Amino acid sequence: MSIFKTAEAGDVKAKQLSKEGCKVTLAVEATPALVSKCFQNAAVQVQSRAQMQGFRAGKVPLDLVKQNFGGHIKERALDLTVKAAITAAMEQAKLNPVAVPVLTKGDFAAFDDGKAFNFEIAVDVAPEFDVKDYKGITLTKKTETATDAEVQENLDRVLDANARLENTADDAVIDDKCYAVVHYKGQRNGKDDYKLSADSELIDMAAPQTMPGLADAIKGLKKGDKKSYETKEGKDTLSFEVTVDEIKNKVLPKLDDAFAKDMGFDTLDALKAKVKESLDEEAKQNARRAETAEIEDHLIKMNHFDLPQSLVEEYTESSLRNFVTSMTKMKPEQLTAEQRKSFEERIRPSVEKDLRVGYIIHAIAKKENLEATEADWKAELDKSLASANNKAEEKKIKVFFDERKAHIMATLGERKVFEFLKNNAVTK
Repeated sequence: MSIFKTAEAGDVKAKQLSKEGCKVTLAVEATPALVSKCFQNAAVQVQSRAQMQGFRAGKVPLDLVKQNFGGHIKERALDLTVKAAITAAMEQAKLNPVAVPVLTKGDFAAFDDGKAFNFEIAVDVAPEFDVKDYKGITLTKKTETATDAEVQENLDRVLDANARLENTADDAVIDDKCYAVVHYKGQRNGKDDYKLSADSELIDMAAPQTMPGLADAIKGLKKGDKKSYETKEGKDTLSFEVTVDEIKNKVLPKLDDAFAKDMGFDTLDALKAKVKESLDEEAKQNARRAETAEIEDHLIKMNHFDLPQSLVEEYTESSLRNFVTSMTKMKPEQLTAEQRKSFEERIRPSVEKDLRVGYIIHAIAKKENLEATEADWKAELDKSLASANNKAEEKKIKVFFDERKAHIMATLGERKVFEFLKNNAVTK
């Protein structure tokens, strides 16, 4: 039994003062009996750690502990009283908190053994709503196969990824489509600047350049040509002397059986079939995701309720930390107030959507009796075990399923609900 579940029937009186959205405010009274009980427990707990000359640690007589450690006992008794009373108040008020209740008001100076203690708490609870309009959702029919044009576009990207550069004829000039190999030296305001110099730099004339003015300056030049030019960077004057070393064109491989063999396929038709198969699977996945997004948007639009703000704040903070850690080189603690606010504004809508959808799905599951069962969990486990290559992998899978059972059951339950919603939807 929890050390905080010491309150018995009649030890606590709870009264709901208000409810705004998902936040409930309760007035709680811990009776003199509960307070005395907590003082007794506190004295014993302080005694177990008390040290006095002439006694072994934890063996100081209780009367001496009360005389010499009264402040510690009172502080511990207050903590025990509040926690025990809150636990009992939650049960009495039949509240299921989604976050730790917060003590908002209390006359701590009046707290003493044998006296009632009154305080107020605020607690966030799950939203209460009657889920509606989840049957007959109108969905747009999505294409689940790739077109010939998409297959060819994918093959073109494969060809481009396997292209090679070949030198052009000596009389070729640099245009918007070729590649140029150049070396150059640069000066900033008349002084040499090694940052503005390079040897054998390959320039894609069809792509944006980091060196200002370089691509425009060499356009029309031939191999061996030299050119000087100037450009501005803010208030600075940059001057360059550039020499064209080589001019190259990108050459794509021919799309034939030989190329297919280089890619690991017997024939070009086999390569095309594989590309088509991959794109068809991708199209199916995209269609499923689009369907799910349509369903979620509809459910949110038709079901309005407040969210527990403590959960919104908690999940926003967690998402912010994960995003900053994975996507930047900064630590969350290094963010300025302005940066943190900007990140939170970007993350919060997604957090609120996920929370809202989660509550709606849970409500539908309860209303339609669609919760996952032990049989569902076992079937999913057997499915995963069938893919194992050896006993070691089987053991890892079993451990994972045991440790993550609650999460897996929740995921399976959510899957059931979405299957139910899709089966009851109207596709156009």
